[in-house]
Amino acid sequence: MGKIRTSEAPVNIMVMGSTGAGKTSFINLASGSELRTSSGLESCTEQIQLASPFTLDGHSVTLVDTPGFDDTTKSDSEILTIITDYVLSEYDKGNRFTGVIYLHRITDNRLGGAALRNFRFFCQLCGNDALPNSALVTNMWNSISLEIAEARESELKQKDIFFKPALDAGAKLLRHDGTVESAHAILRQLITNPPCTLLLQREIIEERKHISETAAGVALLGELALAEQKFREQMRELLKEIDEAIKQNDEADRLELEENRRRLEAQHARREEAERTIKEAPMYKRPTIWRKLRDIISSILCIPGRRGLTQTSIV
Repeated sequence: MGKIRTSEAPVNIMVMGSTGAGKTSFINLASGSELRTSSGLESCTEQIQLASPFTLDGHSVTLVDTPGFDDTTKSDSEILTIITDYVLSEYDKGNRFTGVIYLHRITDNRLGGAALRNFRFFCQLCGNDALPNSALVTNMWNSISLEIAEARESELKQKDIFFKPALDAGAKLLRHDGTVESAHAILRQLITNPPCTLLLQREIIEERKHISETAAGVALLGELALAEQKFREQMRELLKEIDEAIKQNDEADRLELEENRRRLEAQHARREEAERTIKEAPMYKRPTIWRKLRDIISSILCIPGRRGLTQTSIV
């Protein structure tokens, strides 16, 4: 971690945050790219997107756009899988992240719900060892009074349920005013960092954990378990109300309650699918190890390619 980065080494910085936090807009502004942005709460980033590389202070910088955990088209477990697959693939290629940015709207009156889930995953992805390579960036300062914005920033800094633990671990808290100069100033806080290994990468590749055993996976499964408990309570109460509507011969009320029941059951089915996505995900295998071994054997035997060899015996 003490090695000084040379300007020739590529800089990879991942940008995270809730849907609508301005991730893609920040990336386009900083890099001059034209990734598609959302006009509201509907997500446009369903997969990992890489901006066009650009040069900043002699460094070749690539910004990585990620979907948020409140994505409008994918479940949290699908988002976890997408991000996990990407960071593991990059690790396997020998690529490391120089920094990770978490974007938060200062216009939000609190860090709760989906925003809190996104921030917790950001922390679980990085781990304490990589948090010094991260920046917590508040934006949209021009959309709210300075007095209110500064009060919210102070609360984010000081409360343990918000940014304080990450800041104590070495993360930086920065403001973005929506200009190119501001975006580049934020990146300058990160581009000279030595590359880091993320906690999620270390857990799965080095410690050989299943995704469900990682800090992020355990947290997500815990949220699904709480949601299941709430579902059972809501369903019990709803069935009582349906029985009462039948006894009262209130057909309109019964139909409305039955519709509520169908919505609850649909949500329950999606959560079950999300849990299966995590628990049944295959263990990660490192194709680079196989490729290196294949190349060594081929060079020794002077055999091109991989004919006659099988991958199943290699981890």
